[in-house]
Amino acid sequence: MSAVTEQKTEGARSKPEPGRGIAVKVFYPIIRFVLLVFMRFYHWPTFRGFDRLPEGACILCGNHSGFADPLWVDMGLKTRVPPWTMAKNVLFEKNRFFAKFLMAFRAFPVNRDAVDIASVKKSLSVLRKDEKLLIFPEGTRVKHGKVVTPKNGAILLAQRADVPVIPVFITPDRKPFQPIKVIMGEPYRPACSCRRPDSDELDRLTAELMDKIRALGNQQTSKR
Repeated sequence: MSAVTEQKTEGARSKPEPGRGIAVKVFYPIIRFVLLVFMRFYHWPTFRGFDRLPEGACILCGNHSGFADPLWVDMGLKTRVPPWTMAKNVLFEKNRFFAKFLMAFRAFPVNRDAVDIASVKKSLSVLRKDEKLLIFPEGTRVKHGKVVTPKNGAILLAQRADVPVIPVFITPDRKPFQPIKVIMGEPYRPACSCRRPDSDELDRLTAELMDKIRALGNQQTSKR
């Protein structure tokens, strides 16, 4: 192997994968602080239940009605780095710079209309490294009062990685300068009947997860 080839190989090995570089380690806390100030002015959030967050790997699952939903969950977590977030692939296809920005801050694409092996492998890799993963089972932003069939990927990943699922409720139908609530529920492990549950069981457990998320919205809010 030539010296030039060795240098290229060494450079490739030393380059961190997206989401583990200087952006998330250095710039994320600064960006997070600026966003927190702006978002608290734009809305008046109440966070509740975030002391329930377990150590190690888990899957956070929330309802999805606005583009800022991942940010609201992140604001409540108060962690040094954001959770990894599964996001629809079209966000990564429109603009190369925006795609790199998303990946630098731990978002990765998923094809919602097919079995996306790459996103499954990425999710399992994250969970097996004791990191946290954020998924919105509805798969798209849903207007208040509308209902869609949720995807069962979160339950499947929780079962394969043997990690808890945590329901999170975020106030839908948000309007500027109005209060919202972000509530974290109790972590739990979906009760799968076997190691390889069929699609009917996954759909049933996913429906139960969405019921848990909606139930959090009916609770009275109080500051954590």
